[in-house]
Amino acid sequence: MTTLDQAIEALYTTGHWLITQNRFADAGEVFRAMAAAHPTDERAWLGLGQAHELAGQRIIAKEMYLTGLTLARGGRCAIALARVLREMGNDARAAEAIDFADRIAFETDDDALATFVSYERGAS
Repeated sequence: MTTLDQAIEALYTTGHWLITQNRFADAGEVFRAMAAAHPTDERAWLGLGQAHELAGQRIIAKEMYLTGLTLARGGRCAIALARVLREMGNDARAAEAIDFADRIAFETDDDALATFVSYERGAS
């Protein structure tokens, strides 16, 4: 594991610990640093979106998930985006995001993501 990989893992772990401590602004800063260092790591955008979502900032969370979907081609970001869009009353766009996650799962042969997509389809 490279030094950069170790730093990314440390940021990821620290960000999630801060979330468990309800320190959402601090977690956001950590995940922002992670995203700057490795913008194609979907976990950075998921963590950043979650920090904003838990702080009650759905619109910013939506943008973070959308960015992760774009930069990391993140299927899990698409599912998180769908959840936020549903909460905001935009069921049509949420369904599009789930469909996108489904395509990513198929293209990458990601069984765990495919299972997550199936679950989310049933949750809507």
